[in-house]
Amino acid sequence: MKHYHGFSILILQPRNMNTMLQLGVSLLLLAAKHTIATAAVPSPQCQSRCGDVDIQYPFGIGANCSLAELFNVECKVQHGISKPFIGNVEVLNISLSRSTLRVLNGISTFCYNASGLMGGVHFRFNAKNTPFRFSDVYNKFTVIGCNTLAYIADDGGTGYQSGCFSQCRDLSGLVDGSCSGMGCCQTPIPRGMYYYNVTFDKRFNTSQISRFGRCSYAVLMEAASFNFSTTYINTTKINGTNGGRVPMVIDWAIREKSCDIAKQNMTSYACLSSNSECVASTNGPGYVCNCSHGYEGNPYLPDPHGCHGMYSPLVN
Repeated sequence: MKHYHGFSILILQPRNMNTMLQLGVSLLLLAAKHTIATAAVPSPQCQSRCGDVDIQYPFGIGANCSLAELFNVECKVQHGISKPFIGNVEVLNISLSRSTLRVLNGISTFCYNASGLMGGVHFRFNAKNTPFRFSDVYNKFTVIGCNTLAYIADDGGTGYQSGCFSQCRDLSGLVDGSCSGMGCCQTPIPRGMYYYNVTFDKRFNTSQISRFGRCSYAVLMEAASFNFSTTYINTTKINGTNGGRVPMVIDWAIREKSCDIAKQNMTSYACLSSNSECVASTNGPGYVCNCSHGYEGNPYLPDPHGCHGMYSPLVN
């Protein structure tokens, strides 16, 4: 087990190297829980950008720059490019208005040749005891392959389990942009999920069609960023982009308290702008902060750095 700044990466390797390499992506807190003692204001010296990504409070880079430990972001340099990470998960975007993170998520694979199972990679993602939940609005469980049945299971809070079956006899019936069961299928997830595990049903394999589609893929991903291509079946194109990772959306919130309870202790209340409102989280417990109607900015910062009025030019 390797530890990175309060988060862990779990790497499990079975004895039989011909079977699976299972990679677990974990956001389990190792030290203090996601607790806000005082809603501190970040220093002006705090780094506010990493590469092309704005790091907006309550997230922050470095000591005393975020609202709580689990909002800490590390700016790493990879191949000469600065990229933000929370744990070992790369962050693409932070949205205050939607209370979302857009991140890169690993694609699980399962491959055969004419002789049988070759191997694969399975991902699981654990965000227990963190501010994060998988977005049921923006994500879908996506499966690609011919004669492929993959499952997604939540062994955490919801107990959810579902499967998606994708079938095709050859490439002639596949259509670019179509993900309705022929070469590709998608299914929604419920709200409240903070853990998921992907598995493939071994009764459905591609050894008989390995000449044109030997691999199957499954991942929880942002639905709007996916457009099925028939080349995903007979090439490794889907797994060759971004190191086998695709965008996924995570909802975040201040998880410990409801709005009513949080307002009883103004020293830890996160909505610091006088022009902000507390709103109940729509995905899991807790609350988020929004700028009041007619205002924009950052509701987690005190004035004059928080929410400010939106002005429109007068039209004569």
